[in-house]
Amino acid sequence: MLQSITSLLQVERPLKSYATIEPGIVQLVAAMNRTGLMRTYASCEGHWYRAMRPYVAFEASIQIGREFARLLREDPIAQPSQLLYEWCLEPCFNQDYDLRFRLSCSQLEFQYYWRPARLRHDIEALASMVQTLGIQGR
Repeated sequence: MLQSITSLLQVERPLKSYATIEPGIVQLVAAMNRTGLMRTYASCEGHWYRAMRPYVAFEASIQIGREFARLLREDPIAQPSQLLYEWCLEPCFNQDYDLRFRLSCSQLEFQYYWRPARLRHDIEALASMVQTLGIQGR
């Protein structure tokens, strides 16, 4: 009996492919890749039940990263502000020491009560910001 319960608990789940983009973040990922100035390689729509905040990891030039960070930082003082949550852009290096960026919603890290409609609004607003960035960057 104990062995059958143990075997039920050890069911292996296949790992999710990074090529699979979750529906809640696909609009932003598509907008970023469409610019030709960014290339995404990982993303997550966020999961409130696991306290995992949404993010997109991507490659871009330092100039594009700088301009995107400026847009995010200036948004709270803009009239009207486009974003409902606070988003941050963190630079990092991969294993080959190439510069990469991680866009994430820092406010949702410890909030257990997410409002999906507000998050959807921000994803749409971020996609619009990225589109503007793509037009300016050409």
